[in-house]
Amino acid sequence: MVYKSTREVVQRVMPLLDQLAGRTIDKARLLQYLSARAGADWGVLRIVADRPAAGGEPGEGERLFTFRDVATGSEYDLRYPACLPEHLDGLVRDEYKRLAVDRPLTSMARPLFDWLYADRYCAFCRWQGAEYEPFHRECWFAGNPVNFEARP
Repeated sequence: MVYKSTREVVQRVMPLLDQLAGRTIDKARLLQYLSARAGADWGVLRIVADRPAAGGEPGEGERLFTFRDVATGSEYDLRYPACLPEHLDGLVRDEYKRLAVDRPLTSMARPLFDWLYADRYCAFCRWQGAEYEPFHRECWFAGNPVNFEARP
């Protein structure tokens, strides 16, 4: 598998991070978590512990993961990012991996797109209904509501 450079990955995932995290520190923590989980899925890292976190700053995640670098054996602790709802964890990780590899882009998963945009954009868009399916697919492919036009 060919990976994108770090700069390209960050550029491609920044819109996703912006939707999930408001503060810069939360975006950084989310990016670190998503990168580590992708590394575990790709066999570069291994999750050696997933346990309740003790202490920490208010609002930080309740779980603490320990990752081991397969090549060096070094271990790193990461808190689950407070800005990532647990019910979206799998969808967001899949979206991160979709964006991080050097392959032609595909569409964002519809449930994630709907969670991020349906209430604020799609519900008010003039391009409603099955006859505008190509418009919807362009938005899902872009990963944001590129065809949004408010209803008159």
